[in-house]
Amino acid sequence: MIAHVAAAGEGRGRVVLWLGSSARTSSAAIDAAMLVAHAYDSEVESLFVEDQQLFEFASLPFARIISSDEEGWRALPSVDLEREIHLVGAALQRQIATTAREASVTYRSRVVRDDPMRALARACSETGPWNVVTIAEPFGAWKEDRLRDLFSSVHGTTGIVITGPMASRIQGPIIVVVEEIERLSPMLKAAERINEATGGPVKLLLVGDRQDELAWLEGEARLLFSDGEETPFEVVLVERGDTAAVAETLRRHRAGFVLAQYGGLTVPAEGSLRPLACALECPLLIVR
Repeated sequence: MIAHVAAAGEGRGRVVLWLGSSARTSSAAIDAAMLVAHAYDSEVESLFVEDQQLFEFASLPFARIISSDEEGWRALPSVDLEREIHLVGAALQRQIATTAREASVTYRSRVVRDDPMRALARACSETGPWNVVTIAEPFGAWKEDRLRDLFSSVHGTTGIVITGPMASRIQGPIIVVVEEIERLSPMLKAAERINEATGGPVKLLLVGDRQDELAWLEGEARLLFSDGEETPFEVVLVERGDTAAVAETLRRHRAGFVLAQYGGLTVPAEGSLRPLACALECPLLIVR
């Protein structure tokens, strides 16, 4: 699928910044949402989800939380939970609104109380199909199976942006990780749009698990640039499931933004993404 976001006013999508009731939020993820929206002349909508399960748990008679003061374990009435979550959401929305103004990006916010995944699926189905979802929580705060759920159950999206716990910048080379030749052209177009917003050089990282297929992929890729256009190449041979090799290459290049496909060697549908997410110091846009 083409990595694309609908333009503002088009009514067919936007950048959805997915916020949870946790205070763990990546500023790099917020910056990435603004960057993608700016690159596509799109807009950002923050979706703050008050997790319905938290309120259901708080209503149970044995529900307790650990207090930050000397009280230790204490009950948490639903009214207190609602107030605390409201304060977290309001603070996040103020931060995002300020970032949007500085980036000259149209911004609006929405608050819903629902199951987080269901809320996101509904938001993307209402206005689509050209949405890009940016997850505000750093990758370490949620499990790999959440990403699988996103791609399988949240339709009306062309890509998902994640950031790891080390993410701190959006400036630097834009690296396109290519594993299939048919993906090269649309992913390069997306990188060039981001390049217009950041000015970072575009580089290709060709990834494969067989030397002969990787050599063929490199040859085909170079044919696309035979007219003299300069695009730096790097080739990485990996064992299936070994995301650490790709992660180390990306870290060494000090990328400002990375694009990769879902379900391949770099971002496998099964297996751990933790080495990749922990090594990245920039956002990762994962396309279908």
